[in-house]
Amino acid sequence: MKVTQGETKDRQIVLHIEVDDELLEQHLGRAHQKVASRVNVPGFRKGKAPRSVVERFVGREYLLEEAMESLVPAAVNLAVKEEDLNASATPSVSITEREPVVKIDATVPLPPEATLGDYSTISFDDKAEEVTDEQVEESVKHLVEANADWNDVERPVEAGDLITFSVTGKVDGETFVEQKDSQYLAEADNPNPVPGFSEQLVGIEPGGSKQFSIDIPADFARSELAGKSAEFDVSVASVREKSLPELNDELVKGLGEGINTVADLRSRIRENLEARSEQALRESLEEKVVDELVERSTFELAPLMIEHEAEHVLQDQQNALAQYNISFEQYIAQTGKSTEELIEEAKKTAESRVKRTLVMDRLAEAEKIEPTDEEIDQEIEVWKARQSDGQSRGHDEPTDDESTRTAVVAVLKRRKAIDRAIEIAQSDTNGSKPTARKTAKKTTKAKSKTAAKASNKSDKSAEADPDVATSDKPEAADTAENVETAST
Repeated sequence: MKVTQGETKDRQIVLHIEVDDELLEQHLGRAHQKVASRVNVPGFRKGKAPRSVVERFVGREYLLEEAMESLVPAAVNLAVKEEDLNASATPSVSITEREPVVKIDATVPLPPEATLGDYSTISFDDKAEEVTDEQVEESVKHLVEANADWNDVERPVEAGDLITFSVTGKVDGETFVEQKDSQYLAEADNPNPVPGFSEQLVGIEPGGSKQFSIDIPADFARSELAGKSAEFDVSVASVREKSLPELNDELVKGLGEGINTVADLRSRIRENLEARSEQALRESLEEKVVDELVERSTFELAPLMIEHEAEHVLQDQQNALAQYNISFEQYIAQTGKSTEELIEEAKKTAESRVKRTLVMDRLAEAEKIEPTDEEIDQEIEVWKARQSDGQSRGHDEPTDDESTRTAVVAVLKRRKAIDRAIEIAQSDTNGSKPTARKTAKKTTKAKSKTAAKASNKSDKSAEADPDVATSDKPEAADTAENVETAST
């Protein structure tokens, strides 16, 4: 096989490939077997007709076109290997000639190049937000409310009551919400099923009913309802009001986690809020530092590689939407953007991802960062635990022990590179490194909790009815470990 290299531009090189007769014959033979197995050649059983007979029966052009399916990728892969190239994504190919010699042009995207800019002068003096007494007391208030009881009352509905009701809502005569014996928290400004609905419930007696109409805002999320008038028919079966418990040591002891007094509770809440503040600082610094590194560095990226990464970005989006039973077509309709616009956005996201990864890799090289065997083994155990818990594997997550270790090493290097970058950015004039590593270690647990809570919150949101958000008795906070979420 003859291969010549063409122009190299934008980290992409063109290979001009002429397929030799031996390789062509191999794939014509495969094509013959496939075609013979699916066509009826007179006088022969399926799959038994000789190649010469099949070729006369379907034509050489047909057989050659069939062969191209396997010949082209095989020839390109062989050419890339022969030229000792490292393709960063699938090459783009075009067949320039079929007869008398098969000729292929393959554009091969090469690995990206990045030159790290001067990072020694990056500086940020950001500090963690101070936790106030007011924030602590607000969290205590939410904790008490989360442990409230709900008692039946024989009075009209008031704001904040939990009611059991049946409701039918129609727009233009079409029912868009219908529920029976459902629970609803009649809080002020509750936007479900439409803004203003909750306020209309105030004053209805237990066993009573009410018919009313509401003008739906023009910017309502459900575009088919936006700007229209909704007619509601509501019947209230029962009303319950919230009864707050007394904040005392007995209540606090029931929370567990070694909390025995109200003073212990406030102390634990403050610790958790401070950890969250430190984590917010850490995340903010990560973004700022990496963005600054990208800004100071130079890159050479193959367009084909960016397209390849953009496909992963779009696939990630579709996977996320699928969790909420939203198709990509529905998403496009909701955003009002064209497919081309979404693809361009995905390319920008992909390019940003690649650049951010590259600067971390280059910084790790510059600072000679290497994870220890212990750190690698611990991270591998985390990955394995995630898989055993049934979490889905990402498109770039490895599938065997060797590639897992390689990927883990890369992840740890980047993580440590970010730590080092934050140290540099927060160094004082004397060159000391006051907070970055401490922040990184201190907030690891908080980060895990934050992620877990975010995941749980998303799961619950996905389960909520899209029309009327029903509610059982609000769940009590089990411990002070999760109370800080109520204040945000």
